[in-house]
Amino acid sequence: MKNDLIHFIRWELVAEDQVEKVLAGLPQWGVRNIVAHPKWFRDGGESYVEKIDRLLKKYGLRSTACHALWGNGNDCIIPDPAVWSDMIRRQSLFMEQLQVLGITTYTIHTGMVLDLPPDDNLFLLRKTIDALLPCCEKTGITLAVENSAEPLPFIQAVADLIREYRHDKLGMCFDCGHANCYGGGVGKVLGIMKDHIVTCHLHDNYGEHDDHNPPGGGNIDWTELDALLDTLPRLKHAETESGIWDEPSWKKFCEVLGKN
Repeated sequence: MKNDLIHFIRWELVAEDQVEKVLAGLPQWGVRNIVAHPKWFRDGGESYVEKIDRLLKKYGLRSTACHALWGNGNDCIIPDPAVWSDMIRRQSLFMEQLQVLGITTYTIHTGMVLDLPPDDNLFLLRKTIDALLPCCEKTGITLAVENSAEPLPFIQAVADLIREYRHDKLGMCFDCGHANCYGGGVGKVLGIMKDHIVTCHLHDNYGEHDDHNPPGGGNIDWTELDALLDTLPRLKHAETESGIWDEPSWKKFCEVLGKN
């Protein structure tokens, strides 16, 4: 893989008094770039991101990719207008806070609502994109809509929607683990999203559960995936997203993606 590899750390599992210790150790593994985490968001008051920025600079690190706030009340497709409005406010505020880091991609879940018809889901997704794009333009951050457990026809519809916009601050995040276990497979899902992928989440599984394992902890063909990533015209970087983020895991990602 020719692009930058950014390492994901499960900051929700790191005690606050251990944050600097973790950052200080990463350069010894060869890590230079880490994924910004939604745990860093503060809704008002002093920006925690500014503290992280000082620590990153102290240890020669940077952070150019971020996962958006996610889960109930945070994803793109929200039928309740009040909940939706607050989501837009918080996601926009987080992107503004992230500017100091030089973040270039902001990955967000669709949050597809199974009880709603596909067209209604797409209408709400478009509504969110329209609301967030002005903040993307202001901050220079590209919004990346991620594939998750959606059926293939919906992923195709999302890709078609992204194509309609033809906006350089709008793209997609390809999650290979989700593609492997939620149907369709890595090659098929990547093929649908190919022209719009600006970042990717990399982890392994055996096609049955979203295990978030390092490479080798599943049945993904990493040689094939590595070659496919090199064909993506808009790819800015790739992100590890294993729940196991220790040094051996980082080294395994480097090994299968030719980063040694």
